[in-house]
Amino acid sequence: MAKIVVPMPALHPAEFLRALLDASPNAIIAVDGEGTVQLWNRAAEAMLGWSESEIRGRPLPLDVQLPKPSSGETEIRIARKDGVSIDADLRATPWSDAQGNRRGTLLILADATDQHRIQRELVELTHQEQKARSEARLERRFRELLEAAPDAILEVDREGRIVLLNRVAEKMFGYSREELLGGTVELLIPEHLRARHADYRIQYWHSPATRPMGIGLALQGKRKDGSQFPVEISLSPVDSEEGLRVTAIIRDISERTQAEDRLRAIREEYTHELEERNRLIERANRLKSEFLASMSHELRTPLHTIIGFSELLTEELEGVLDERQKRFFGHIQKDSQHLLELINDLLDLSKIEAGKLQLRREVFDARAAVEEVLTSIRPLVQAKSQSITAAVDDLPALEADRTRFKQILLNLLSNAVKFTPDGGSITIEGALLDEAVEFSVSDTGVGIPKEEQELVFDKFYQVGQTSKGVREGTGLGLAITRHLVAEHGGKLSVASQVGRGSRFSFTIPLSAFKAGKV
Repeated sequence: MAKIVVPMPALHPAEFLRALLDASPNAIIAVDGEGTVQLWNRAAEAMLGWSESEIRGRPLPLDVQLPKPSSGETEIRIARKDGVSIDADLRATPWSDAQGNRRGTLLILADATDQHRIQRELVELTHQEQKARSEARLERRFRELLEAAPDAILEVDREGRIVLLNRVAEKMFGYSREELLGGTVELLIPEHLRARHADYRIQYWHSPATRPMGIGLALQGKRKDGSQFPVEISLSPVDSEEGLRVTAIIRDISERTQAEDRLRAIREEYTHELEERNRLIERANRLKSEFLASMSHELRTPLHTIIGFSELLTEELEGVLDERQKRFFGHIQKDSQHLLELINDLLDLSKIEAGKLQLRREVFDARAAVEEVLTSIRPLVQAKSQSITAAVDDLPALEADRTRFKQILLNLLSNAVKFTPDGGSITIEGALLDEAVEFSVSDTGVGIPKEEQELVFDKFYQVGQTSKGVREGTGLGLAITRHLVAEHGGKLSVASQVGRGSRFSFTIPLSAFKAGKV
């Protein structure tokens, strides 16, 4: 009978990464730049007592000074949720996204309570053993601690000869105790590193000092069968009756290195996928912008024909129109102009997104430009029985794109008229600042809720309803306006209260062109 193989479903990278993190024997914690916990794996729950649901999104509960990323392993003492203090080895690495932007810090903690206790007791007993070697009980306790240690322990004299080792050292390197005692420590180091290590050993004896484990050195050990493996080593000088010796505690970090390699591979694969997705998104945005630009041009051509012929007919050169016909042509002209404005907005948006919007330098009288905009907007103001005033005297000549400046002002005034009830008032003001001219458009309209005041500058976002209770336009006007202001090197902001009106202010730097902003 044929054997049926059922394919296992492929794990999503995020699921695989989470499973890998939860399988780690070490506590893995990710904190953002504000110190807020973003990741808390199962080992962290078991070691520290807090569940991920309790701690995620909150400040790190450990009262400890975090080391700088990539500074090596640090020995710390922390309190669990139940108040019990434990020792831990802490390693911090940078945490960045696919674009290389720093997101925070990744903390890796290994429970070292027993190890630190044993190491402290071992060092203490080593001193005592050198002073009172004849005491059998102390010797026996020393041997018990030595053999109970989770890491390999060697004691080496000035000549590099091994004078003491534990059972873990035998197992780690594959030699018997008899083979190692009296031999040089270089036996446990790969051949190509032995000469360099002998030099390091000589230098160390000139200035012996405690070197903690995990100081960033990439070290290798060599087994009896010739295989090599990554290690971390701590060194402690010890005074004895026989002279100065050094105690080396050696940890095999093969599993941790393999886990880090797997995490790195997953991160690289995920980064590649993100880059590919971003490339596809950029291409889609480019095609969308090209489509909008093409369609806008195609739509404007027939629309100009419609507007032109409707205006020609209303001049009654081909015959007198009755009131009904005049009303119909008026609707055609009004809606055609509205449609043309929407198409122009789409065209501007496509240029902005494609990075093809260019400003033309020109020196002009700000007051004259404002008056031209007022001439355009007054029919809309009069239709709603609103009042409009301008205070823009004593302003210097502007060095900016005159057409785009008028577009900025017209967009803000159109919104003011649209969102101000009949009989309301609108004010335009201009003031000279230190390095710029500030213009503001104020109204007595419906106002904008505080939580929406920044959203109104997003593309296609429409806040609330107009004074007539309906939504109008595409939601592009303010997005385009903010971009035009930014292109001049200025800023656009809003201050508003619901039911009391809004005030939109923008600046045009006096040195916009000189600074290369335009």
